[in-house]
Amino acid sequence: MSELNKYGTKPLTFANYVVYGMGNFASQLSWTMVGTYLSIFYTDVFGLGVGAVALLMLVAKVWDGINDPMMGTLMERTHTRWGRFRPYIFVGAVFLVIFTILTFTVPGFSSTGKLVYAYVTYIGLGMAYTVTNVPYLALPAVMTRDPKEINKLNAAQMMGMTIGQIILNLSVMNLVKWVGKGDEAAGYQGTAFILAVAALPMFWAVAIMSKEQITVEKKDQGKVSEGLKLVFRNRNLICAMGYSFFNMFGILGRISVAVFFYMHCVGNYELISVFMMMQMAVGTLVMPFAPMVVDKLGKRKTAIISMIIQGGALVLMYFGPTTSIPFNFLCMIIYGSGYIAGPCGAGMMVDAIDDFDDKHGIRNDGMAFSFQGTAIKIATAVANSAFLLVMGAFGYVGGGEITPTVQTGINLAANLLPGIVFFIGIIPLWLYKLDEPGYMEGVRERLRIRSQKK
Repeated sequence: MSELNKYGTKPLTFANYVVYGMGNFASQLSWTMVGTYLSIFYTDVFGLGVGAVALLMLVAKVWDGINDPMMGTLMERTHTRWGRFRPYIFVGAVFLVIFTILTFTVPGFSSTGKLVYAYVTYIGLGMAYTVTNVPYLALPAVMTRDPKEINKLNAAQMMGMTIGQIILNLSVMNLVKWVGKGDEAAGYQGTAFILAVAALPMFWAVAIMSKEQITVEKKDQGKVSEGLKLVFRNRNLICAMGYSFFNMFGILGRISVAVFFYMHCVGNYELISVFMMMQMAVGTLVMPFAPMVVDKLGKRKTAIISMIIQGGALVLMYFGPTTSIPFNFLCMIIYGSGYIAGPCGAGMMVDAIDDFDDKHGIRNDGMAFSFQGTAIKIATAVANSAFLLVMGAFGYVGGGEITPTVQTGINLAANLLPGIVFFIGIIPLWLYKLDEPGYMEGVRERLRIRSQKK
């Protein structure tokens, strides 16, 4: 017992935080490339129209929204000596590598054949990402009961994310040029291969080193519909997921069209990579301070401040002087400081799961995190499709003339709309009720006592 902390779990080490954070770095080697460059790859290299790309992304994400709860069901019914979550990370990472490469491959098919190929590979990529990432994000809930350790784990994975995004945005286009040597299709495929293969050992390290300390009884879990009902009965969990939904809607939706803004509105090609990573660089600098800020202000207040900062920065950018380099840098520095709330969404979810477990004796962490994955993927799909369609409505066509009207549509999609989304995301935060000082300490003490009695 001397090795256990007051919550009944073995204290985590610095290596645990580093390796766990490395998992989200590995995710970005696939997903940032997809989120940032797939739209422009599909329109300008693969040869699909903007409308076809928007529909493809919407259909793929709707399917993701269906298979994520299926993944949660599998996780909650899995009981192995390696845990419930880690085996899926180990196996899913292999398929993530394969489908990342295939997604950025241009086949020698007809227009119809290429469209079918795009559907198959992109949907396959989404499924591989689900198998790998849903259990990865759920791991903090079973690695420890210490709320400070949970905050540090979530901060570590957010740092992994931002560092991965920085490296990707600084290197992808240069890699495409270097690997392709003038052939963009070959450049994208080769770059995807390099990045995806580099991610594999990182995922495996997470699967090996992130031990699951909190176990659940092996019993009949009931139908999938029953699991979903339990998720919806947990009001605080729904509020936490609602916040994550709007936060990811704004962040990932903007990322998917930001490259168009910097190419066609700001018009400084040399600084595109710098602009794409600026807010992430700032986020990486502020992220180590996130656990301290959260400890002082609480998760809910920190998240509200973050949404105001991010939304305000993008609205300011929309109405400001578009071609001013210093102004754009200033806005991105302000926007990046909103990353201080990085651990809040996942931390609030863990609190809601523990609170529900305390009240009802049911721990539905697998279903909860899979459903959160569904919400985020639907948010990403709607954002990608909506923002691309807004650009199309203002006359944007891949390779076409960039008129002032087209520039207005791009600016609207890249800045004003995501900014408004951030402000909407404050609503579920106001409804979240688990941030009272000392409340979760009592919950976790009761859970510790209960686990010792088993």
